Formats: sequence, C-alpha cells, structure tokens
Amino acid sequence: MKRLLIALVAAAFLFACNNEKKTDESAGKAEEKKETAAIAYPYKAVYSSDFSMGDANHAKTVLDLYKMWEENKVDEMKTLLADSVSIDFPDGNKFNDNTADSMINFAKQFRKTLASVKLTFDGWMPVHANDAKEDFVLVWYREYQTDMKGKVDSVRGHAYFQIKNNRVRSWSEFQQKLTPPPPPPAKK
Repeated sequence: MKRLLIALVAAAFLFACNNEKKTDESAGKAEEKKETAAIAYPYKAVYSSDFSMGDANHAKTVLDLYKMWEENKVDEMKTLLADSVSIDFPDGNKFNDNTADSMINFAKQFRKTLASVKLTFDGWMPVHANDAKEDFVLVWYREYQTDMKGKVDSVRGHAYFQIKNNRVRSWSEFQQKLTPPPPPPAKK
C-alpha cells in the first residue's frame, strides 16, 4: 500500500511539473505574438518609429557633459564633442554646425555670467533608431542657475542628444520655468 501511495505521489509530482512547463511555453508564445502584432498608429513618424534601447555609455557621455557644465569645466567638454556641433536652444536660437572649439568659446562666455549651476535628473534613456541607424540620449532634468548678482532661476528641461562615433554631435533643449510651490493652506 505504501508503494502504491509513493508511486501515485511521484506521478502527481511529475504531472504537475509537466503542466507548469507547458504553461510557461504557452505564455512565451502569447508574448511573442503580442510583440509581432502590428499596431496601426493614427500618424506616420516623419523620422522613425522604430527605436530600441541604446548604448548606456552614450548616456554616461551626456551626463558627463552636464557634470562638466555644472562644475564649470567647460574646456574639458571638448573631449566629448564631435568635430562639428549643433544646438537648438529652448528660446529658438540655434548654434549650427560650428566647430567644437567655437562651441566651447560660446559656452565659456555664457558660463561666465553664472555664479553657480545645480542640476538634478529625473531620468535619462539612450535609444537607437533602428531604421536610421542613429543613436540618441533623452534626458529629463531640473536646472538651478544663480547669476553673478545672486538671482536664482530654475527650469525643468528635456533634451535629446545625437551621438555620432561616441561623441555628442548635436542636441535640442526644451524648457519650462519652475515656479515656486503654492503656500500651504492657512490653518483654521
């Protein structure tokens, strides 16, 4: 009787293991079908809608660039820049296809007007445009600038950086002013 009970328990155990495996296989097939199913978007992307995660080292390059800006090490930024650099600023001004040296000189002139810069980051993400074979880094940040007279200005920003040959080739910035939080409600 004990042998029969042990045989039944062993058979039930094997049967349970086989069911789990089939469940896992069928779950994997369902996920596979979801990934390959085409989504009909209401618009067609002008540039690309075929992105994948990019190289994390590209994100580090961009964050290193920001750190150099924050620490007023503008001359060191040149090592992270391509030979030709373009920038689209949030106010609509552009710095188009100039040498890295001219961009460094431009940045130094502006940085001289600031006593300090403090940056915090909400997030970043390196991406690769599969069809265009190009790399970008997206960042979301908050920047707090203090000018030479002590006036503090703060913005929430988003930027995307184009990376070519592991160097920053261009970037576009989008910003909105951070407003102080409203005062707490009056206590009754």
